[in-house]
Amino acid sequence: MSEATQGGTNRLTTRTAVGYGSGDFALNLYWGSLSFFLLYWYTDVVGLPPAVAGFVFFVGTFWDAISDPTVGFLAGRNRSRWGRYRPFLLIGAIPLAVSFALLLWVPPLEGTALVIALLATHLVFRTAYTIVSVPYSALSARISHRSEDRTSLAGARMIAATTGSLLVSAAGFPVVHFLGGGDEQSGFFYLALLAGTVAVLTTWACFLSTSEPFDDQTESGPVEKRYQLKDVLMIVRTNTAFLYLLAMIPLFSGAAAVMQKSLVYYVKYGLEAHEQQHIVLFTHGLAVLAATPLWAWFARRWGRRAAWTYSTAMISAGAVAMFVFEPGSLTGFLLLLLPMSLSFAAMGVLFWSMLPDTIEYGQWRNGYRAEAVFFGFAAFVQKLSIGAIAWLMGWVLSSVGFEPSVEQTELTVTTIKAGMTLVPAALLLLCLVVLSRYPLNAKLHRQIRESLAGGMGNVQSRVQ
Repeated sequence: MSEATQGGTNRLTTRTAVGYGSGDFALNLYWGSLSFFLLYWYTDVVGLPPAVAGFVFFVGTFWDAISDPTVGFLAGRNRSRWGRYRPFLLIGAIPLAVSFALLLWVPPLEGTALVIALLATHLVFRTAYTIVSVPYSALSARISHRSEDRTSLAGARMIAATTGSLLVSAAGFPVVHFLGGGDEQSGFFYLALLAGTVAVLTTWACFLSTSEPFDDQTESGPVEKRYQLKDVLMIVRTNTAFLYLLAMIPLFSGAAAVMQKSLVYYVKYGLEAHEQQHIVLFTHGLAVLAATPLWAWFARRWGRRAAWTYSTAMISAGAVAMFVFEPGSLTGFLLLLLPMSLSFAAMGVLFWSMLPDTIEYGQWRNGYRAEAVFFGFAAFVQKLSIGAIAWLMGWVLSSVGFEPSVEQTELTVTTIKAGMTLVPAALLLLCLVVLSRYPLNAKLHRQIRESLAGGMGNVQSRVQ
């Protein structure tokens, strides 16, 4: 990524790309903790029944999901000397860190009162997370309008995000056991305090390292049409490219969620290697991190569709192999896990580089450039999908007789293994079917950008 200047026809700077990525490093200290640990924390640390734990997880995620479009709408209408989206990073960082500490704190309550308290802290955390994450995601569409830059931004973002998740996965259990003195309940609370402190600093670094060079009227295109709340559904409905991406989100997000959550349970109960959790999670995260720039390069060289197709094929083959063959040892398990880990790296890079392109597609179709609305709806579907997967997992575990911290039946272990392998593969194969109908490609996107730059963006007749 060469050093250059920002702007509509100018090149993306390394400082901006790295600085933007640092925001997702912070967010994934939280997101990685939720993805790998939260359901386990509810069942094996707090002691909730799996079905109850899944329900609490779902309700919190559902609230997060429905708040995303609202925050997106408000952020898109925000105006300040710091831009539309960057102020949310500055102001929201500390409340988010405090709410994360509350999330992993067990109040001195029992029964229904405990469940209500846990649900309340989950809702508070999810609200704070939305206030930071939705504007952060929308910011990429304001940093640059070039498709190539957005792939680079998405690559930098995914590298930073994976690094954050890798840090949590590798250091999470060791930090919990060290700071908690063997008590996982207090250890997770100390982990939350430490992660929140680091996240505040890196979120502020993102704020300081980025800018929003485009406003309502720039050299990049025509004056943007202001939208009202009543326009939001029309803006989304008429953007067919975005609708196809929206349909893909539950499939690839659900695949990643069920794989990550099942992984922790399988290592503990299938491999009986709970003390080596950090080795497995570190290996998985390191493979994702190493593969992220490779998939970004692959997508730039051969296209996003090809990258998505090859990565799905690798995941499916690896999933079948892992389900069929017994690993025999931790090393054997890691070798079977590796193809899936390497391939999952592609999903984040591809999706988050494709989503900003749909914004210009929508502006070309109906004249409205509504970044935060689209990112808000995308986050809504993503989080709703993840919450539904967690709830479903909790229900399934309960139905096959799962009990925390005891020896599991063969049916329970097989169910967990299927959730780690066959379910993600099936969801991603369905995702390819939807992708085959996606109307945008690099050539069409360049033509749309040229049309917008020529002042032809607000053409109502393009709406079908």
